[in-house]
Amino acid sequence: MRLLKDNKGQIRTIEAFFASMLLLASLTLIPAAQNKPSNSSDMLSSTALNILLSLDSSGHLAELINKGSWTDLKNSIQSAVSPAMWFNLTVFNENMVSINDTPICSGSAVSDNIVSTDYVCVAASSNYTVFIVRLQLAVVD
Repeated sequence: MRLLKDNKGQIRTIEAFFASMLLLASLTLIPAAQNKPSNSSDMLSSTALNILLSLDSSGHLAELINKGSWTDLKNSIQSAVSPAMWFNLTVFNENMVSINDTPICSGSAVSDNIVSTDYVCVAASSNYTVFIVRLQLAVVD
């Protein structure tokens, strides 16, 4: 007899049912956030910066530049990039004068979508020498 007079539980059940229906309706009617397709320029810039950071993490990049070891630098970059990518690396001094006398690249450019990333590198020796390293990447079409 008491159960028939106590309507609080029934009301709470109906309230929970309507709340769940409202949540489900809002989830199905509102479109889900779509993932943006990754921008290839952003991906290439990120890849270029990651390559330069990894080479410079132990001072290897500055050491190769100080020695003028352009072939070793080219091999280091070549091992870090995908075979489906074109690259060109230029090393500048603090006055933006190119100091590498041989090209450091994987051939001629094969795409119009070339991304250029500049990186400042410092050689820790008796005097600190500042280099600006420009790495250009493109995906082979």
